[in-house]
Order: sequence, then structure tokens, then C-alpha cells
Amino acid sequence: MKTLKRAIYLLHSAWLLRKIRRSKQDETRQAAQQRLTELLAAKRGIGMKIGQAMAGMNDQSGYAQLTRSATAWPLNDVIPILEEQWQQPLAQVLECIDESVAAASLGQVHKGQLCTTHKDDAHDVERKSDQVAIKVQYPDISQAIASELSLAGMLPKAGPVKRWDFDLESYQSTLTSTLLDELNYRYEMQQQQYFRLHMHVPGLIVPRVYPVLCTGLVLVQQWADGERLSEAANWPEEQRQKLAETVMQTLWQSLFELGLVHGDPHPGNLLCQNHPQQPQLVLLDYGCMVNIPLHRRMALLHLIQGLRGKTPLNSFDAFVGLGFNAIKLQPITEYLDDLARILFEPFLQETPFDTRNWQLSDQVAALFGDKRWLFRSAAPADLFLIVRIFQGLVSQLECLNMNLSWPQMLDRSVGDECLNDSLQWQPEKTADQTAPMAA
Repeated sequence: MKTLKRAIYLLHSAWLLRKIRRSKQDETRQAAQQRLTELLAAKRGIGMKIGQAMAGMNDQSGYAQLTRSATAWPLNDVIPILEEQWQQPLAQVLECIDESVAAASLGQVHKGQLCTTHKDDAHDVERKSDQVAIKVQYPDISQAIASELSLAGMLPKAGPVKRWDFDLESYQSTLTSTLLDELNYRYEMQQQQYFRLHMHVPGLIVPRVYPVLCTGLVLVQQWADGERLSEAANWPEEQRQKLAETVMQTLWQSLFELGLVHGDPHPGNLLCQNHPQQPQLVLLDYGCMVNIPLHRRMALLHLIQGLRGKTPLNSFDAFVGLGFNAIKLQPITEYLDDLARILFEPFLQETPFDTRNWQLSDQVAALFGDKRWLFRSAAPADLFLIVRIFQGLVSQLECLNMNLSWPQMLDRSVGDECLNDSLQWQPEKTADQTAPMAA
């Protein structure tokens, strides 16, 4: 019965999505959007994840309530989970713990205060009543996710997905892998520790975790206060510019130097602290981190450098290096340089770029119409995670009402060695790269 209910829920969600996309009437679209928001908020797991992705970084979005909070589990139901995970009474770990301040798709967060006698074995020091954020995974959410993923795998190909032969299995595999990583809080702890250790951007704060209190279902980290990005949009221009620079430097450094990028850019994962000299950006939630191998990120940087005139431009090789299917790209090879100039237009000018004038979708559609679906179907399944990251950056800049010079920020964020290595990048030739289009 639960499986049937979830199947109906997924089909209902898909129908509402279709209605939102196709409706030409604002009232109809808004009504469908409101119903979908209510539906997604009522069901944690994949549904709420979809809503958070729709919200992007826009606090004014119709789906923004999904980034703020769902109905939280009562504290009395959470305490037994914590005691089971910690294998000790709550009072031996925490002086106090509040009701949840943030309930999300897979778990909820409580504010607590460590006991003065609690010892952090990882650092061999005594913590003196540190305030902490305690993220607790919902009971049975992993089974619900597995059920929804199984149902999603049964959905047939339709529309452009069928016509242009999208590799749906690869997309489902990528989604499954991403969600399973998010369900493992110990893995998230490791990702957060690594990011904190290796990222050095002015104004960036990565909260410290408490490894001895972290398990597969519980993550404990330093508590952080701050304003949402939409509130920081009211700060003075100088403060907003510094904050925007921190946002962009964090992306370029993590993408090209570290190869590990924060992949969940919705409003609930950013807190802003307005310090006079240097505004601080607190980056939260390291469950969805995107790992990008060196060869792929060098292919992307090589493409950007080619567009900047730093090296000969060969968009076909660069896209294949990023993981695109060479056979599917063959029929549209002549379009790829122009397409690259559209996709990476902000890097083509040294002056600050206003993303609100980009008109990305319109330009791509004008370039090659329906053939854009061939390009999309040629993309590697995990590219949607990278696209989402760039969409998050654009939304963040627009929220702060700040325009920056993308190439100048790139040069400031990425070391000379990395930039020079990208100029020397060479494609890994395979038989597929010169193969004709399949009949």
C-alpha cells in the first residue's frame, strides 16, 4: 500500500510539473505551483529535494518555503535516536537541546549546547559549553528514498527523452548515488572536514564538525548564526560586493583547484554575517558534494581559456573531455564554438557582467532550435549537478544585485600553476571521437 501511495504521489507531482511548464495562464500556473509546493512539503525525501532544486537560490520563489522548513519531528521523538546513536544518555553529552529550528528533506537540525565535561576525542581538548547544530536523519527515510528511486526507475521514456535517446539509466544511477551519499552523515562529515582544510577564501566559513559525535545518522557541527542571502541584499554596496566575491571565489577555487564543489545551492545552505572589514559567508550542508576528476575540470578550464584567447579554441575536444558523447556531438560540431560563446559569455568580457541580460535559453534556441536536445542528450549524466551549481551562482549574484568580472575573479581565485596546466590540456583520443553519427 505504501508503494502504491508513493507511486500516485510521484505521478501527481509529474502531472503538476507538466501543467506548470505548459500553462500560458498565470493564474493556472500559480495554482498548480502552490499545489505542487504543498504536495512536496508534505512528503519528505525526493519530493522535497525536487522542490528545493526548483527554488534555486531565490527566496522569493514559489517553492522557497521548501528551503526554510517543513514540519519538524517533536524533540521527544528525536532524543531516543540521539541516545541510541551516541550510546549514552543525552544528559552526558548536552546541557540542553532545543526543538528543531530547521526541518528539511532528509533530516532536521536542533540547536544544542555541549556539556562542559564533554571531551572531543578528535582534538583531545575539553569543549566548554560549545553551541552546536545537531542534524538528525528521519527514521526510515532511507527506505522511503529507496522506494521512490525504484518507482522512478520504472518511469518510461517520453517526449524529448525518448526522441533524442537520453541515457536515462545513467541519470537514475547518478541520482541514486547522490542521494545515498546524502543519507550517509559520516561521509558528509568527511567531506566537510576536507573542504574546511583545503579551502582558503577570504570571508568563507566552513563550520567545524565534532567527529566523536557524528554517526551515519547524526552530524554535529559548530553552531552558526547569520542572515539569509535575501536579507544581505539590503546591505551597503561595498559589503554586498565583498560577499559576492566570496561566493564566486569559493566556486572557482573549489571547482578548478580542489575538484570538490558544494552541489546544493539553495537559500537554506547560506548564512551571511555582516562584519565591517570582511563580510562572512557560512556555507552549510556538505551532503551533496560534486567530485570532478582532474581531466574533466582541466577540459572545462581549457575551454574557458580558449574562449578568452589564451589558447586555440577547440570546443569539440573540450566538450568530449567534459564527458560528452562524441558520436552524438558529430552532427552539431559546426555549432559548438558558437554554443560555447553563449554558455560562457560572462568570461568573454573583462568588465563586470550583468547576468540578467544573458538570455541564455533564448540564445541557445536561436542557435540550433530542436538540435539543442541532441547536445543535451550527449551530456554526461552528472552534468546536471554542475549546471545546477552555475545556476546557483547566477541566482546568488542576482539576489545580491551585484555584477562581477568573471575572468578577473577566475584569475584571482585559481593559482598560476592550475591556469598554466589548463593551457597544456590535451584530449584523450578514443575511437568514438572520430566515429560517424549512428544511423
